[in-house]
Amino acid sequence: MDHTFRSAALGGFNRQDVLTYLEKISREAAEQQQQVLQQLEEIREENARQRDQLTEQQEQLGALENENQELRVSLEKVQAELRSSQNQNMQLAARAAGAEQELTRVRAEADGLRPDAEAYRTVKDRTAGVELEAHRRAETIQAQAKEQAQELHRQVEQWMAQVTREYESLRTQIESTVSQAAAQLEQAGRHMGEACARLGEQDVALKTLAQEYTETDASRVAAPMPLEE
Repeated sequence: MDHTFRSAALGGFNRQDVLTYLEKISREAAEQQQQVLQQLEEIREENARQRDQLTEQQEQLGALENENQELRVSLEKVQAELRSSQNQNMQLAARAAGAEQELTRVRAEADGLRPDAEAYRTVKDRTAGVELEAHRRAETIQAQAKEQAQELHRQVEQWMAQVTREYESLRTQIESTVSQAAAQLEQAGRHMGEACARLGEQDVALKTLAQEYTETDASRVAAPMPLEE
């Protein structure tokens, strides 16, 4: 104790000095306790706010994961459509090959026709026209199919790249916020521990002082004395 008590006439401490000191430290302890309780309430409110914020961010992360799953399903659908387009291109190529085979057959039949010059020339011209038309149609179909497939593939790659960038950015923000919230919760826990330790020290000090006062008053003071001026 850093307080000096006046001595009583019959030994021990002056009763009024002890009472005044007890009232003083009780008042200080009550003020400190009120401050600690206020700090604890602020910490509880901050913890509640952090928990709400963390819950909201976890919900956002869940929604983002659901959206990512939907995007995967959409991507699989687009890939299926792309495979279907490739199958169509293969079918068109097969049709073009069939047209070339038909052209070969027609040419063979034309070679077996009567060796009439005019008729042969007519058949030959017609065969050349059919061959050229079939070849042009096959090239046109293949070019269109290839262009459509390339455009679809480019769009899918752009879309996937954009979705990946947005997902990575949001995931980084959420991880940073969750880390900050955890650090603040840990700091609040330390403050609460320090406050409880301070309250325990104050309680021990008050009990010790009260015990000393009781023992001194019972053993050395026989009857209440008038206060000294």
